[in-house]
Amino acid sequence: MEKVEKKYSAFMNFLRTPTPTLIGIYLVMLILFSLTSKNFLAIQNIKGIFNNFAVYGIIAAGVTVVMIGGGFDLSVGSTAGLAGIVSAVLLMKNIMVPTPVVFLIAIAIGCLVGLINGLIITKVGINPIITTLGTLAIIRGVCYFWANLNPRILNVFVQNLGRIYIGNVFPITTVYIIVAFVILTLVLKFTRFGRDLFTIGGNENLARLAGIPVDRIKIISYVISGFFCSIAGLLLISQLGSGRPEYGTGAELEVLTIIVLGGVVVGGGKGNFLGVFIALIIIQTISNGMVLLDVPVFMRTVVKGALLVLVISIDAIRNRKNLQLY
Repeated sequence: MEKVEKKYSAFMNFLRTPTPTLIGIYLVMLILFSLTSKNFLAIQNIKGIFNNFAVYGIIAAGVTVVMIGGGFDLSVGSTAGLAGIVSAVLLMKNIMVPTPVVFLIAIAIGCLVGLINGLIITKVGINPIITTLGTLAIIRGVCYFWANLNPRILNVFVQNLGRIYIGNVFPITTVYIIVAFVILTLVLKFTRFGRDLFTIGGNENLARLAGIPVDRIKIISYVISGFFCSIAGLLLISQLGSGRPEYGTGAELEVLTIIVLGGVVVGGGKGNFLGVFIALIIIQTISNGMVLLDVPVFMRTVVKGALLVLVISIDAIRNRKNLQLY
Protein backbone atom coordinates (compact mmCIF):
# COMPACT_ATOMS: atom_id res chain seq x y z
CA MET A 1 0.00 0.00 0.00
CA GLU A 2 2.83 2.35 0.89
CA LYS A 3 4.53 1.70 -2.46
CA VAL A 4 1.30 2.48 -4.29
CA GLU A 5 0.94 5.76 -2.40
CA LYS A 6 4.52 6.72 -3.25
CA LYS A 7 3.95 5.98 -6.95
CA TYR A 8 0.71 7.97 -6.90
CA SER A 9 2.47 10.87 -5.20
CA ALA A 10 5.31 10.77 -7.76
CA PHE A 11 2.75 10.71 -10.59
CA MET A 12 0.88 13.70 -9.14
CA ASN A 13 4.15 15.60 -8.75
CA PHE A 14 4.92 14.84 -12.38
CA LEU A 15 1.54 16.22 -13.44
CA ARG A 16 2.27 19.45 -11.58
CA THR A 17 5.42 20.03 -13.66
CA PRO A 18 5.39 21.73 -17.09
CA THR A 19 6.41 18.44 -18.74
CA PRO A 20 2.87 17.16 -19.52
CA THR A 21 2.01 20.52 -21.05
CA LEU A 22 5.19 20.44 -23.12
CA ILE A 23 4.44 16.94 -24.39
CA GLY A 24 0.93 18.03 -25.39
CA ILE A 25 2.24 21.09 -27.23
CA TYR A 26 4.85 18.99 -29.01
CA LEU A 27 2.26 16.50 -30.27
CA VAL A 28 0.11 19.34 -31.61
CA MET A 29 3.17 20.83 -33.32
CA LEU A 30 4.03 17.52 -34.97
CA ILE A 31 0.53 17.29 -36.43
CA LEU A 32 0.51 20.90 -37.66
CA PHE A 33 3.96 20.82 -39.24
CA SER A 34 3.37 17.40 -40.85
CA LEU A 35 0.16 18.72 -42.43
CA THR A 36 1.70 21.98 -43.66
CA SER A 37 5.05 20.65 -44.91
CA LYS A 38 5.49 17.40 -46.83
CA ASN A 39 9.21 17.29 -45.95
CA PHE A 40 8.76 17.63 -42.18
CA LEU A 41 8.50 13.89 -41.42
CA ALA A 42 11.26 12.94 -43.88
CA ILE A 43 14.03 10.90 -42.24
CA GLN A 44 16.67 13.40 -43.32
CA ASN A 45 14.75 16.24 -41.69
CA ILE A 46 14.21 14.32 -38.43
CA LYS A 47 17.94 13.56 -38.35
CA GLY A 48 18.63 17.27 -38.78
CA ILE A 49 16.33 18.25 -35.91
CA PHE A 50 18.10 15.95 -33.46
CA ASN A 51 21.59 16.80 -34.68
CA ASN A 52 21.13 20.56 -34.69
CA PHE A 53 20.26 20.95 -31.01
CA ALA A 54 23.57 19.42 -29.85
CA VAL A 55 25.29 22.64 -28.83
CA TYR A 56 22.28 24.17 -27.06
CA GLY A 57 21.56 20.87 -25.32
CA ILE A 58 25.07 20.48 -23.94
CA ILE A 59 25.16 24.10 -22.75
CA ALA A 60 21.69 23.72 -21.21
CA ALA A 61 22.95 20.77 -19.14
CA GLY A 62 25.39 22.99 -17.25
CA VAL A 63 23.19 26.07 -17.02
CA THR A 64 20.35 23.98 -15.57
CA VAL A 65 22.62 23.03 -12.66
CA VAL A 66 23.46 26.70 -12.08
CA MET A 67 19.83 27.81 -12.20
CA ILE A 68 18.59 25.08 -9.86
CA GLY A 69 21.04 26.52 -7.33
CA GLY A 70 19.54 29.99 -7.80
CA GLY A 71 22.32 31.24 -10.08
CA PHE A 72 22.42 32.66 -13.57
CA ASP A 73 24.98 32.36 -16.37
CA LEU A 74 24.88 34.60 -19.44
CA SER A 75 28.51 33.98 -20.41
CA VAL A 76 27.90 30.49 -21.83
CA GLY A 77 27.79 31.41 -25.51
CA SER A 78 31.05 33.34 -25.32
CA THR A 79 32.70 30.60 -23.26
CA ALA A 80 31.75 27.96 -25.83
CA GLY A 81 33.03 30.25 -28.59
CA LEU A 82 36.36 30.79 -26.82
CA ALA A 83 36.91 27.08 -26.14
CA GLY A 84 36.05 26.38 -29.78
CA ILE A 85 38.29 28.93 -31.46
CA VAL A 86 41.28 28.22 -29.19
CA SER A 87 40.91 24.51 -29.96
CA ALA A 88 40.67 25.23 -33.69
CA VAL A 89 43.83 27.36 -33.60
CA LEU A 90 45.75 24.68 -31.68
CA LEU A 91 44.70 22.09 -34.28
CA MET A 92 46.10 24.12 -37.21
CA LYS A 93 48.75 22.42 -39.37
CA ASN A 94 51.55 24.76 -38.37
CA ILE A 95 50.87 24.17 -34.65
CA MET A 96 49.52 20.60 -34.50
CA VAL A 97 49.01 20.21 -30.75
CA PRO A 98 47.99 16.60 -29.93
CA THR A 99 44.20 16.18 -29.91
CA PRO A 100 43.94 14.96 -26.28
CA VAL A 101 45.93 18.00 -25.14
CA VAL A 102 43.64 20.30 -27.14
CA PHE A 103 40.61 18.75 -25.45
CA LEU A 104 42.16 19.24 -22.01
CA ILE A 105 42.97 22.88 -22.80
CA ALA A 106 39.39 23.49 -24.01
CA ILE A 107 37.97 21.94 -20.84
CA ALA A 108 40.40 23.96 -18.71
CA ILE A 109 39.22 27.17 -20.41
CA GLY A 110 35.57 26.42 -19.68
CA CYS A 111 36.20 25.39 -16.09
CA LEU A 112 38.40 28.45 -15.49
CA VAL A 113 35.67 30.80 -16.74
CA GLY A 114 33.16 29.03 -14.50
CA LEU A 115 35.53 29.29 -11.53
CA ILE A 116 36.05 33.02 -12.12
CA ASN A 117 32.29 33.59 -12.40
CA GLY A 118 31.67 31.61 -9.22
CA LEU A 119 34.36 33.40 -7.23
CA ILE A 120 33.20 36.87 -8.28
CA ILE A 121 29.57 36.05 -7.47
CA THR A 122 30.22 34.38 -4.09
CA LYS A 123 33.30 36.14 -2.75
CA VAL A 124 32.91 39.64 -4.21
CA GLY A 125 29.13 39.54 -3.97
CA ILE A 126 28.25 40.87 -7.43
CA ASN A 127 24.87 39.92 -8.91
CA PRO A 128 25.12 36.82 -11.18
CA ILE A 129 23.48 38.57 -14.12
CA ILE A 130 25.88 41.52 -13.95
CA THR A 131 28.89 39.27 -13.42
CA THR A 132 28.21 36.90 -16.29
CA LEU A 133 27.11 39.74 -18.58
CA GLY A 134 30.52 41.29 -17.97
CA THR A 135 32.42 38.07 -18.58
CA LEU A 136 30.30 37.51 -21.71
CA ALA A 137 31.64 40.77 -23.18
CA ILE A 138 35.23 40.19 -22.03
CA ILE A 139 35.43 36.64 -23.36
CA ARG A 140 33.83 37.60 -26.67
CA GLY A 141 36.48 40.30 -27.04
CA VAL A 142 39.21 37.74 -26.38
CA CYS A 143 37.70 35.49 -29.06
CA TYR A 144 38.32 38.16 -31.68
CA PHE A 145 42.07 38.04 -30.95
CA TRP A 146 42.16 35.14 -33.45
CA ALA A 147 39.62 36.66 -35.86
CA ASN A 148 41.99 36.84 -38.85
CA LEU A 149 43.18 33.22 -38.67
CA ASN A 150 39.90 31.48 -39.60
CA PRO A 151 41.35 28.05 -38.74
CA ARG A 152 39.91 25.05 -40.60
CA ILE A 153 39.28 21.74 -38.87
CA LEU A 154 41.27 19.10 -40.75
CA ASN A 155 41.57 16.67 -37.84
CA VAL A 156 39.38 13.69 -38.79
CA PHE A 157 38.62 12.71 -35.19
CA VAL A 158 37.43 16.23 -34.34
CA GLN A 159 35.44 16.40 -37.59
CA ASN A 160 33.58 13.23 -36.67
CA LEU A 161 33.00 14.27 -33.05
CA GLY A 162 29.72 15.98 -33.88
CA ARG A 163 28.85 14.44 -37.23
CA ILE A 164 28.62 10.67 -36.76
CA TYR A 165 25.23 8.94 -37.04
CA ILE A 166 24.54 5.63 -35.32
CA GLY A 167 23.10 3.25 -37.89
CA ASN A 168 23.14 6.19 -40.32
CA VAL A 169 20.00 7.50 -38.57
CA PHE A 170 20.58 8.52 -34.95
CA PRO A 171 23.09 11.37 -34.37
CA ILE A 172 25.86 10.69 -31.85
CA THR A 173 25.37 14.21 -30.46
CA THR A 174 21.96 13.22 -29.10
CA VAL A 175 23.65 10.38 -27.25
CA TYR A 176 26.02 12.93 -25.67
CA ILE A 177 23.06 14.97 -24.44
CA ILE A 178 21.15 11.98 -23.07
CA VAL A 179 24.24 10.70 -21.24
CA ALA A 180 24.92 14.17 -19.79
CA PHE A 181 21.30 14.62 -18.67
CA VAL A 182 21.11 11.14 -17.11
CA ILE A 183 24.40 11.58 -15.20
CA LEU A 184 23.40 15.01 -13.91
CA THR A 185 19.95 13.73 -12.93
CA LEU A 186 21.56 10.96 -10.87
CA VAL A 187 24.04 13.40 -9.31
CA LEU A 188 21.33 15.87 -8.32
CA LYS A 189 19.03 13.16 -6.98
CA PHE A 190 21.40 10.84 -5.13
CA THR A 191 24.36 12.94 -3.97
CA ARG A 192 24.75 15.41 -1.17
CA PHE A 193 25.84 18.03 -3.69
CA GLY A 194 22.51 17.68 -5.51
CA ARG A 195 20.43 17.88 -2.34
CA ASP A 196 22.40 20.89 -1.13
CA LEU A 197 22.00 22.59 -4.52
CA PHE A 198 18.21 22.29 -4.42
CA THR A 199 18.19 23.56 -0.83
CA ILE A 200 20.31 26.59 -1.76
CA GLY A 201 18.06 27.38 -4.71
CA GLY A 202 14.97 27.07 -2.55
CA ASN A 203 16.21 29.21 0.34
CA GLU A 204 19.83 30.31 0.50
CA ASN A 205 19.59 31.78 4.00
CA LEU A 206 18.07 28.59 5.35
CA ALA A 207 20.84 26.61 3.65
CA ARG A 208 23.50 28.71 5.39
CA LEU A 209 21.81 28.23 8.75
CA ALA A 210 21.75 24.47 8.08
CA GLY A 211 25.53 24.49 7.71
CA ILE A 212 25.59 23.92 3.95
CA PRO A 213 28.76 25.34 2.28
CA VAL A 214 26.74 27.62 0.01
CA ASP A 215 29.65 29.41 -1.65
CA ARG A 216 31.50 26.19 -2.47
CA ILE A 217 28.38 24.55 -3.94
CA LYS A 218 27.68 27.61 -6.08
CA ILE A 219 31.25 27.78 -7.35
CA ILE A 220 31.12 24.09 -8.30
CA SER A 221 27.86 24.68 -10.20
CA TYR A 222 29.49 27.44 -12.28
CA VAL A 223 32.52 25.23 -12.96
CA ILE A 224 30.13 22.51 -14.18
CA SER A 225 28.50 25.06 -16.47
CA GLY A 226 31.90 26.08 -17.84
CA PHE A 227 32.83 22.43 -18.40
CA PHE A 228 29.77 21.80 -20.56
CA CYS A 229 30.40 25.06 -22.45
CA SER A 230 33.84 23.77 -23.42
CA ILE A 231 32.30 20.53 -24.72
CA ALA A 232 29.77 22.60 -26.70
CA GLY A 233 32.65 24.63 -28.15
CA LEU A 234 34.32 21.46 -29.41
CA LEU A 235 31.04 20.32 -30.97
CA LEU A 236 30.66 23.73 -32.62
CA ILE A 237 33.97 23.55 -34.48
CA SER A 238 33.33 19.91 -35.32
CA GLN A 239 29.97 20.54 -36.94
CA LEU A 240 30.91 23.82 -38.65
CA GLY A 241 34.37 22.70 -39.75
CA SER A 242 36.23 25.82 -38.62
CA GLY A 243 36.79 28.20 -35.74
CA ARG A 244 35.28 31.67 -35.76
CA PRO A 245 35.14 34.28 -32.98
CA GLU A 246 31.40 34.83 -33.40
CA TYR A 247 30.50 31.18 -32.75
CA GLY A 248 28.11 30.84 -29.81
CA THR A 249 26.74 34.39 -30.09
CA GLY A 250 23.17 34.51 -28.76
CA ALA A 251 23.30 30.98 -27.36
CA GLU A 252 22.62 32.23 -23.83
CA LEU A 253 19.15 33.54 -24.72
CA GLU A 254 18.23 30.38 -26.65
CA VAL A 255 19.41 28.19 -23.78
CA LEU A 256 17.57 30.29 -21.21
CA THR A 257 14.33 29.90 -23.18
CA ILE A 258 14.82 26.13 -23.33
CA ILE A 259 15.56 25.81 -19.61
CA VAL A 260 12.67 27.99 -18.41
CA LEU A 261 10.34 26.32 -20.89
CA GLY A 262 11.48 23.01 -19.41
CA GLY A 263 10.24 23.97 -15.97
CA VAL A 264 13.38 25.17 -14.21
CA VAL A 265 12.41 28.02 -11.90
CA VAL A 266 14.48 31.17 -12.45
CA GLY A 267 14.77 31.75 -8.71
CA GLY A 268 16.12 28.23 -8.20
CA GLY A 269 15.18 25.19 -6.14
CA LYS A 270 13.03 23.48 -8.75
CA GLY A 271 13.61 21.76 -12.09
CA ASN A 272 14.31 18.48 -13.87
CA PHE A 273 16.23 17.41 -16.95
CA LEU A 274 13.32 15.54 -18.55
CA GLY A 275 11.43 18.79 -18.98
CA VAL A 276 14.54 20.51 -20.32
CA PHE A 277 15.13 17.72 -22.84
CA ILE A 278 11.54 17.92 -24.12
CA ALA A 279 11.78 21.72 -24.31
CA LEU A 280 15.02 21.34 -26.26
CA ILE A 281 13.29 19.15 -28.84
CA ILE A 282 10.31 21.55 -29.00
CA ILE A 283 12.43 24.64 -29.63
CA GLN A 284 14.46 22.89 -32.32
CA THR A 285 11.31 21.48 -33.94
CA ILE A 286 9.76 24.96 -34.02
CA SER A 287 12.89 26.39 -35.64
CA ASN A 288 12.99 23.58 -38.18
CA GLY A 289 9.29 23.77 -38.99
CA MET A 290 9.37 27.52 -39.49
CA VAL A 291 12.38 27.22 -41.80
CA LEU A 292 10.50 24.65 -43.90
CA LEU A 293 7.49 26.99 -44.01
CA ASP A 294 9.78 29.91 -44.95
CA VAL A 295 8.66 32.00 -41.97
CA PRO A 296 10.59 35.31 -41.68
CA VAL A 297 13.43 35.29 -39.14
CA PHE A 298 11.88 37.96 -36.90
CA MET A 299 8.64 35.97 -36.68
CA ARG A 300 10.52 32.88 -35.50
CA THR A 301 11.73 34.82 -32.48
CA VAL A 302 8.23 36.12 -31.81
CA VAL A 303 6.78 32.59 -31.90
CA LYS A 304 9.40 31.23 -29.48
CA GLY A 305 8.76 34.08 -27.04
CA ALA A 306 5.00 33.62 -27.28
CA LEU A 307 5.37 29.89 -26.62
CA LEU A 308 7.47 30.60 -23.54
CA VAL A 309 4.87 33.00 -22.14
CA LEU A 310 2.04 30.58 -22.98
CA VAL A 311 3.56 27.60 -21.19
CA ILE A 312 4.51 29.62 -18.11
CA SER A 313 1.00 31.10 -17.98
CA ILE A 314 -0.68 27.69 -18.28
CA ASP A 315 1.44 26.24 -15.49
CA ALA A 316 0.95 29.29 -13.28
CA ILE A 317 -2.83 28.88 -13.60
CA ARG A 318 -2.59 25.15 -12.95
CA ASN A 319 -0.38 25.62 -9.89
CA ARG A 320 -2.79 28.23 -8.54
CA LYS A 321 -5.64 25.73 -8.85
CA ASN A 322 -3.57 23.07 -7.12
CA LEU A 323 -2.92 25.42 -4.20
CA GLN A 324 -6.62 26.17 -3.94
CA LEU A 325 -7.35 22.45 -3.61
CA TYR A 326 -5.19 22.38 -0.47
